[in-house]
Amino acid sequence: MRLLVFFDLPVDTSNDRKNYRKFRKFLIENGYMMVQYSIYAKIILNHSVLAYQKKKLMDQVPRKGTVDLLLITEKQYAGMERVTSMKKEAAQIASVERIIEL
Repeated sequence: MRLLVFFDLPVDTSNDRKNYRKFRKFLIENGYMMVQYSIYAKIILNHSVLAYQKKKLMDQVPRKGTVDLLLITEKQYAGMERVTSMKKEAAQIASVERIIEL
């Protein structure tokens, strides 16, 4: 399963920007990978890990702005298509086939 985190945080004041940086840093330090600028994803192995991650996220959410969570299966995530108008090749999206579990 993948947990997708969508966020829209204000950056109007210096305090807002600080909160944005702090939340983004939290995501990166906790193993979330950036899908797009305000969309991050993390592999979730089971529902107890999901509950733990949700609790950690709730503790870090800034007061202003919105944060949405979406849980999807690996098959759904692997079926995501990247559409771009850029000339270079679109990057492949990581799927369970490219992940080594230890």
